Amino acid sequence: MTEFLSLADLRALARDCLTRAGAPEGVARVVAAEVAAAEAAGERANGMEALLRDIRLMRYGRLTPATQAQQIRTRPGFMRLDAHHGFAAAALSGVVSDLAGLARTQGIAVLRLERSSDPGGMICATASLGERGLAVLAFGPEGPGRIGHPDLSGPAVLPTPPRDALRLLFPDIDPTQPADSPIGGLVGHVGWLIALDAALAGDHFASAAIWDGATPPATAASIACSAELLEQIVRA
Repeated sequence: MTEFLSLADLRALARDCLTRAGAPEGVARVVAAEVAAAEAAGERANGMEALLRDIRLMRYGRLTPATQAQQIRTRPGFMRLDAHHGFAAAALSGVVSDLAGLARTQGIAVLRLERSSDPGGMICATASLGERGLAVLAFGPEGPGRIGHPDLSGPAVLPTPPRDALRLLFPDIDPTQPADSPIGGLVGHVGWLIALDAALAGDHFASAAIWDGATPPATAASIACSAELLEQIVRA
């Protein structure tokens, strides 16, 4: 059986399930928005399936939703963000303004997210930076990433992010990621956000070859979800 949910209903369901599992209201609201954004983009693995996984990780004690993320500035234009084993979406939402300011001051800013839940698509953070007039690249150590720009209606999927170039600049990148299973230690995923002042980039960014494989933003107003998955989330 298939249920159809509006994005508003999906956000409300996700927020309610997260708070019942022990997430603070503010964290639940941010994570629910990321879940809804992923579902609207047709990415179930970063949406409802990720919600179920992370609620279970909270129950197992592997994900600690109430921790406070910490910024660490080690060099100009570079920010480390330690999520302290909390939600990636919540950690990123707290530094979007600071990262945007750093990008405008330096021209470009690089953020490395550390010790977080699986960051997924980082859709909300990418969209928020694009709305602030920045060009953005967002990706984890594997899989597709996101690209954002003020002229886009929303973040576009980037199948092959420039990981090799990033490893040359930051050779300490660890490509291995922890398994999100019932056993093991606390979550410890990483992710990257690169924000560039679009005014400084001019036409160079828009004409870069990186756009060749980008998929235009997709969005859906009504989300189809199996009754079985919904029941698993509610009962998790």
